[in-house]
Amino acid sequence: MTDIAQKYTISDVGFRKLCIRLNIPFPKSGDWTKIRSGHLVERPVLPVKHKGKGYAELEERPAEKSVKQVSELDLLIKQISREKLPFKVPDRLTRPDPLIVAAKESLAKLTDINHPGMAVTGKGQLDIRVTTANVGRALRFMDTLIKCVRARGHIFKAESDGNYVVIHKLRLRVNFRERTTRVRVLDKPYQDYEWQPNGKLVFRLDSRLKAEWQDLKTQLLEDQLPKVLAKLELAAKQEEAYLTNAQVWQQNWERQRKAQAEWDAEQRKELGDFKELVSRAKQWKLAQLLREYIATVREPDNDWLAWAKQKANWLDPIIMAEDEWMKSVNRNDFL
Repeated sequence: MTDIAQKYTISDVGFRKLCIRLNIPFPKSGDWTKIRSGHLVERPVLPVKHKGKGYAELEERPAEKSVKQVSELDLLIKQISREKLPFKVPDRLTRPDPLIVAAKESLAKLTDINHPGMAVTGKGQLDIRVTTANVGRALRFMDTLIKCVRARGHIFKAESDGNYVVIHKLRLRVNFRERTTRVRVLDKPYQDYEWQPNGKLVFRLDSRLKAEWQDLKTQLLEDQLPKVLAKLELAAKQEEAYLTNAQVWQQNWERQRKAQAEWDAEQRKELGDFKELVSRAKQWKLAQLLREYIATVREPDNDWLAWAKQKANWLDPIIMAEDEWMKSVNRNDFL
């Protein structure tokens, strides 16, 4: 059926329903596995009579229209669900993790001044903010989550800047919250609104990648641990790919920046050398002009002649004669 779904514009489930509707027998679950293993299976017999339409028309699937695949997340959820992990959140804490014990003590005495009615944990503890009525539920969920995370070979850390699930050295920040609702207040002169807890609990992935889980109509938050674990592991995989791509991009950018910097430096050197060449050519030309002028002067004074030739030789970039009076003078000043 999968092969047919890939060739025609119908899903394997849709083709199965079509066979049932047309009274066409199809292999039982496990038959193909038996056949591949070399076992014989009983072939169903086609019915002799069938009422209604006896055929179906199927369109070939265009090459660009692929069969909808089960997502990587769904496959991972199924895989994790089949493992023997402590997914069941108990009705009461049993052998709680030390992080849970410390959080329980803080939640019994600390409140959040920014969120009236909320109990909070301290720095370096589990990141929980809920009303007193939901403390037990929050602790039981987090205790089970921590145990499942560790059973999967990962690490749960409570640090001063938040909580992290560490998967393959990648840190994913998480927290547990009770949602709040914006409510208008009339008895506070300098405040028109405040955020009040509404009883709805949510566990959040709060890193670059974000996700959250809460009670659904048909499923409590406590029953979604396989989904939570699968999402965290997939997020770590995606974050690893993102960081790898970012590293490759950074390396390429560094290479391009270095190549551009080298090119710019070479261009500056080339331009500087050319400017120097032009300056020397002008100096040489001017020295030649001085010599031509000196040669045309009639009956020059010998001292003046020696002085003039010295200046021409000083200006000439090929000779560059020393001149005590011109030591601090730039030859380009005469161009």
